[in-house]
Amino acid sequence: MTLDEVTPPQYFFGPLLSASVVLAIFTYPPLGVAATGVAGCVLLVVSEQLEDYIGPLTVVALIVLGSVTLLSVVLCVVRQRAESRFRHVQAVAEAVQLALLRPLPARIGPLRAAGFYRAADDEALIGGDLYSVRPTPFGIRVIVGDVKGKGIGATQTVATVISTFQEAAQLHPALSQVADRIDVALQLDRDNPPMDPFSHTQPVTPPPDGVALADELFATAVLLEFSPDARAVRILDRGHQPLLVIRHHTMSVVETEPSLPLGMADLLPGPPDTTELALEPGDILIAYSDGVTEARSRTGVFYPLRERLQAYCAASDQPVSPTGLITFLETDLVRWAPTLCDDAIAIAFQPATA
Repeated sequence: MTLDEVTPPQYFFGPLLSASVVLAIFTYPPLGVAATGVAGCVLLVVSEQLEDYIGPLTVVALIVLGSVTLLSVVLCVVRQRAESRFRHVQAVAEAVQLALLRPLPARIGPLRAAGFYRAADDEALIGGDLYSVRPTPFGIRVIVGDVKGKGIGATQTVATVISTFQEAAQLHPALSQVADRIDVALQLDRDNPPMDPFSHTQPVTPPPDGVALADELFATAVLLEFSPDARAVRILDRGHQPLLVIRHHTMSVVETEPSLPLGMADLLPGPPDTTELALEPGDILIAYSDGVTEARSRTGVFYPLRERLQAYCAASDQPVSPTGLITFLETDLVRWAPTLCDDAIAIAFQPATA
């Protein structure tokens, strides 16, 4: 109306009202879009009546506005249905992911714990890293690992490793036996890869990025078994990142006997050895994935995990706790590398003093 009033009579801006209807698709429900279109038609008619002239251009503008309104209502209905389906699928996906990686409790029996998990895929809760903590008749058992691949495409292998660990950890007295069960499960997945659905007229599509090929299914992992009082831990290293221990504000690397990753048992020359580590009150044991140490700053520098943790411990006047340590590590990692190229996980364990 304003443009029609301030411009010469030969200029007619009535069709511009259609833009308001199109924009309403993104903010209003179908009824609101229809009301916007009707309001536009009424406004156009009233403005022309005030000038005491309804000509062919006005009729054409009304037809265009009505057609755009009808089409916009249909598109709005389609948008709402698509959003509803997306929310439903997202809710199901989040439920499945949280069922795989349950939130880490602050305390498991005689053990305090804290951790963080960041998936490389911003739209996913989990990716190719994994963890599981299970109280068992043999002590508190833990697995922290990293499967071949990254992002949401690696979750199938993550599901195999976690589900097998959770069952085997309750049944087998030795960590090596638990690892053997996971080896078998991964080998079964490798020998019997899932088939993608396809029709006779549609060829099988190659696996998307991040999905490991059938002959490349493996996972680096460290398996832990804490004693009933959490004053000792047995470690089985299957090619994972070295564990770190903080004792008296000093950080050091835990020396273990590394072996081949899970899923490669057929290449092992013999049973992997375990390492035992005594834990003193206040000690903190840290397990992490290579997504932490390989996080790059904007200048391409890798995150110096050990140096940053040592600096944090040296600067702390109070005893270091798992929660405080993990909070610092997560914040510091995000500051160092706002965008991660790989999934990242870090978990800290400490024997409880009471």
